[in-house]
Amino acid sequence: MVSIEVPKMDSGSNQYCIVSLIIQTLIAVGTLAVAIMAIWGDWVRSKLSPLKLIILPHNLRGTVTVFTDGRRVIYYHLKVANRCHWRSAENCRVMLCSINQRGPDGEFRQIPMPIPMQYVWSPAPFTPSLVSISKEGYIDFGQLTEGGTCFKPTLYWYPNNFQGYVRKGDAVRYCLQVIADGYISEQYNVFEVAWNGEWDDNLDNMAQNLTIREISENA
Repeated sequence: MVSIEVPKMDSGSNQYCIVSLIIQTLIAVGTLAVAIMAIWGDWVRSKLSPLKLIILPHNLRGTVTVFTDGRRVIYYHLKVANRCHWRSAENCRVMLCSINQRGPDGEFRQIPMPIPMQYVWSPAPFTPSLVSISKEGYIDFGQLTEGGTCFKPTLYWYPNNFQGYVRKGDAVRYCLQVIADGYISEQYNVFEVAWNGEWDDNLDNMAQNLTIREISENA
């Protein structure tokens, strides 16, 4: 009977094979990961760290400026913050989706709106209607003109029957939503504007005449 002797591997050779196998496995996994990220990278990143855009108060005290016809006007601003710092929000816009007006009984009731309308990005003359936000952007939330009869939300367009102005003694709640490519905020941000009909270019005095406050959506 012929016997075949199998060569024995010493412990050093055995360890070398194990290490080599681990390295080859890691290389294969890394190559596969690179291929996956190249093809589905955006999808993977969106699942691991999704966009989160929030609307925050920015300048609710107001800023006084002057129209070309000499009239003074106070602008109020909000900020859109991107909490996902590694990913930019593309084609971002802020929409006015619902309006609720305070009635004589103090209760707020929804008033008609044909379709959602977009707020104007600030500064208006230089900023397109769709923007990319890596950290934050700003919108003109509304304006009150000297000698005017109402607070006016700053939108790109208004229907002829728009009822969302805040007149003397009124209070209106504006429900805002952020939209971007592949993203829509799950809840509205609600801001209430109340005005007593007075105008003053002293912003400390004006803060007693017109108030803007963020409230809970269910308030």
